[in-house]
Amino acid sequence: MRDYGKVSPQFWIGETGKQLRGNADAQLLALYLMTGPHSTMTGIFHCPVLYMAHETGLGMEGAAKALARLSEVGFCEYDDASETVFVVRMAAYQIGESLKPSDNRVAGLRKEVERMPETRAKSRFLAIYGPRFGLADEVQDE
Repeated sequence: MRDYGKVSPQFWIGETGKQLRGNADAQLLALYLMTGPHSTMTGIFHCPVLYMAHETGLGMEGAAKALARLSEVGFCEYDDASETVFVVRMAAYQIGESLKPSDNRVAGLRKEVERMPETRAKSRFLAIYGPRFGLADEVQDE
């Protein structure tokens, strides 16, 4: 579990926030996925829908519908088989848009990537953030 996480006030007025207006369950689940006890700075983490349902109080049906909406607007991707979440823009908000090769965080990110399960989420993360974070040599074909 992380000790802290960043949630920008832009969440409410940005593109995704606007798309989620009127859907309080999806807004709640988005905030949970950004700040919950299972989340990571990379945005890739194991989190069964059962956890989402219980820890938000949405129930299974509410959590599943909210997750479907979040996937629909591109906020996150969910792999049912591995119960892995990928909050697509999480790393950009938690780490930054890019890192210099000399940044000490690159070594930590390499370790995080090594610990990630071999899922589509890991491949997508590396495709998006590998070049930006100096992880280009970690990029694998999907």
